[in-house]
Amino acid sequence: MSTDDPVLDVRDLRVAFGDTTPVNGVSFTLGRGERMGIVGESGSGKSLTALSIMRLAHQATVSGEVLLQGQDLLTLPSRQMQKVRGGRVAMVYQDPMSSLNPVRTIGHQLVEAIRLHSDASRVTARRRALDMLGEVGVPQPQERFSQYPHEFSGGMRQRVMIAMAMSSGPEVLLADEPTTALDVTTQSLIIDLLDRLADDHGTGVVLITHDLGVAAGFCDTVNVMRHGEVVETAPAARLYRSPAHDYTRTLLSSVVDLTIDVDRPIRTEARPDADHPVQPAAPPAPADAEAAPLVRVEHVVKSYRLGPGEHVRAVDDASFEIRRGQTFGLVGESGSGKSTVSRAVLALTPLDAGTVSFDGRDLSTVTGPELRRLRRRMQMVFQDPYAALNRRRTVAEIVAAPLRAHKIGDRAGRRQTVDETLELVGLGPEFRNRLPRSMSGGQCQRVAIARALVLNPDFLVLDESVSSLDVSIQAQVLNLLRDLQTRLGLTYLFISHDLAVVRYMAHHVAVMRRGVIVEQGNRDELFASPEHPYTHSLMAAIPIADPERERRRRAEILT
Repeated sequence: MSTDDPVLDVRDLRVAFGDTTPVNGVSFTLGRGERMGIVGESGSGKSLTALSIMRLAHQATVSGEVLLQGQDLLTLPSRQMQKVRGGRVAMVYQDPMSSLNPVRTIGHQLVEAIRLHSDASRVTARRRALDMLGEVGVPQPQERFSQYPHEFSGGMRQRVMIAMAMSSGPEVLLADEPTTALDVTTQSLIIDLLDRLADDHGTGVVLITHDLGVAAGFCDTVNVMRHGEVVETAPAARLYRSPAHDYTRTLLSSVVDLTIDVDRPIRTEARPDADHPVQPAAPPAPADAEAAPLVRVEHVVKSYRLGPGEHVRAVDDASFEIRRGQTFGLVGESGSGKSTVSRAVLALTPLDAGTVSFDGRDLSTVTGPELRRLRRRMQMVFQDPYAALNRRRTVAEIVAAPLRAHKIGDRAGRRQTVDETLELVGLGPEFRNRLPRSMSGGQCQRVAIARALVLNPDFLVLDESVSSLDVSIQAQVLNLLRDLQTRLGLTYLFISHDLAVVRYMAHHVAVMRRGVIVEQGNRDELFASPEHPYTHSLMAAIPIADPERERRRRAEILT
């Protein structure tokens, strides 16, 4: 894609907060209809670069030039910039639920966005909003127009955000991690949508992502950011084939896809500011077919009431068992029932039918002190480490909380246990008094794992525990989890929408769709010859960190 006459030209962009400069000298050009990627880990400055282009980096000192068709946005008067923002330059954010007003209908918000950047009447704006909903693939736009954000799935909410961003016909669209929280099939649909909109409208798209597979199939050019600087820029084909910078090579080597060797630790970057990576000394223990089941789920049914006379069956006749010291992978799209199964396994929700047994005990018959004792042996690690940790508590207080809740040990004993557990997950004593806001996502997830391990449990439920992490940090946490399983004999229920990650972690795998387990079996056998069409479709939707292969995969799906 030619950038001889760029629609957006960013020159030596610097963003400072006092003495800290998290964006330091970023430059790139974007042509009409071009797809450009900005990749890197959390804290690299990707999102702050986009916010600075929109002049939304509040309380920051921003310098350099951001030229939109030759006009410097950094020097525009505020009133003129308000017309540009959301009009000529639009942005799609990572979490559509927090970007949409929960008490306004989808239609109201779309009409409001259209009228803000045009002189369209309400009738004309409504017609345009309905057209945009149809263009981005929202079914039955007339009916969905009057619904609220909570009535839409995550993928549909993201489509609404894209419709809102494209409604004014922007010259530039900044898409900040638009697929991070989505399952692979929905992710693929969103990327195809952005691709089509760039073709149909000639919009230049800047895709900000840490998913190198997604960037491979979408981007013409890729900028790799680290510590606020662009360390490498190249056409996507060349960058993936022969990366010039060591950091780019490390990111690419950390990608988990269906070709990764499941018997070896994932390569991660070793550097002084890393997340204290802990590498397993040996491959994980092989699956033991003779191991006794620790968890047995038999014919579990769970429904939820949506309204008067209306129910949805979240889990329908689910059965499986998890053997001691092994990992059972549960995979499926959002809304498939995975998290409901996790709550059932931990006896956190009553069942409509069926039983869940832990170490031979039917959890529905256990109450009071005995249930409390059993729950010490089973713990959970959640998807979002920031949301799962109390931001006002120090690391030591967070990890010690389960010990206090179960009245285990005195103050000195708890302190020693906390220190030992933090060391176990690769966090040194310097982390004791730190707050979550001063830590990276990977470090926070290690704290969450330490909190789960401090009671010395037998069983962990890992519910999308790495899906929100950057590729190299995700690799570190996966290595850590496998190392802990080998050293401590832990049993895992590993829940994810990412089949490639499940393949790397699990001994046995079950695939869920609309509350039903459609296929399950030994990992190697299931991935070598999947039987159900849904499993095939999930595997086909996994992005590949190779531009040529990824574009060929997407073309085959579209045809």
